[in-house]
Amino acid sequence: MSLTRRHVLASLAAGGAGALTGTGSAALLGDTETGRHSLTTGLVDLRVEYWLVDGPGAVGGIDPADPDGVVDGPRIDVPVETLDDDEPRGSMLVRFALPQPDGGVNNPANLWLRTACPTPDPLAEFLELRLSYATADGTVDTTIAAGSLREVAEQFRTGVRLDPANATDEDGCLTDETFLLVEYDLGLYVGEGTTSLPLYVAATQCRNADPTANPFPAVDETDCPPGYVCDCCWAIGKVEIDDGGFTAGETYEFTEGVVGYGIHVTDTDGDDGVAFELVATDGGVVPPLCEVRVKGGRNEEVYGRAADTYGTTTDSLDGNTDGLVYTPPNLSNGKGYGISYVLVKVCAPEIGRDCPEDLARSASSGDDRDRGKGWGR
Repeated sequence: MSLTRRHVLASLAAGGAGALTGTGSAALLGDTETGRHSLTTGLVDLRVEYWLVDGPGAVGGIDPADPDGVVDGPRIDVPVETLDDDEPRGSMLVRFALPQPDGGVNNPANLWLRTACPTPDPLAEFLELRLSYATADGTVDTTIAAGSLREVAEQFRTGVRLDPANATDEDGCLTDETFLLVEYDLGLYVGEGTTSLPLYVAATQCRNADPTANPFPAVDETDCPPGYVCDCCWAIGKVEIDDGGFTAGETYEFTEGVVGYGIHVTDTDGDDGVAFELVATDGGVVPPLCEVRVKGGRNEEVYGRAADTYGTTTDSLDGNTDGLVYTPPNLSNGKGYGISYVLVKVCAPEIGRDCPEDLARSASSGDDRDRGKGWGR
């Protein structure tokens, strides 16, 4: 069954200064945190250009002499259009270059990158983001951060010195230009919303300077606030298992439901108990569990998430035993039935007043009695 995302606007934006005279800083992908971003002295000029490589708004091809935009002024919006079922992902190539004065060359520079927390909402949790060093044609060289929008923001909140091997000297100083590829994907997001990731860049002089000196002011290092909601308990997949049960250490892709997700088994108890983590088999972002149903015999045992808890492992569920969830007991002998399947439901936002359609179904009677609405929200 295909995944329906409805209409989603990812609203990626860029802003700052292109030639960066005076301040030497730029904001890329929008700004959602208020307050001043004062910088230390010793800044050098930096030119920032970008190309939309693919996805909404991209026209195709990268012409080095004709960027889609030059970051110039207090803010410029990168024209990323609506992400939806037809175009759920895209990418943007950003070029950071030291302007070359007439008749000379610019001094090498330390290149620093910093983010700010996005607005806490479900889209910030589901939108998958990857930042990578890249070549001029958009080919990924080395990935420097990957995860949800919030997770990537947390990695760069205090400022990180960039050191791409293909563009820096032996001291890690930028000598000419470097490229950063920004890739974004809706993943499992279902709903409507807008979000942004503020990215600030600063270039400081390398000569007679401490390369580890962060040019950005100190910030509160508290993690970015999460934006999970559990309006809906959305069934995304089922893993059916043959006689003999699960094996600890193995990953099982869903046999029914959304493609690219499954469970990684961390522990078992005979053939009637299992502990696991919900995983994306391609390394993508995973939403928190809302409910797990374990079928054995004719019935299911239902485990809902603990109140005010958001986790991707079964130890986040009410009623688990050291992370293990079990089939219903066999009343004739007091033992559990062997597991025939595990049904996984995750937290999801409402779309208007509706919940997304389940992608996997229970085989037990009465499954639709509480379908959709979140457990313990």
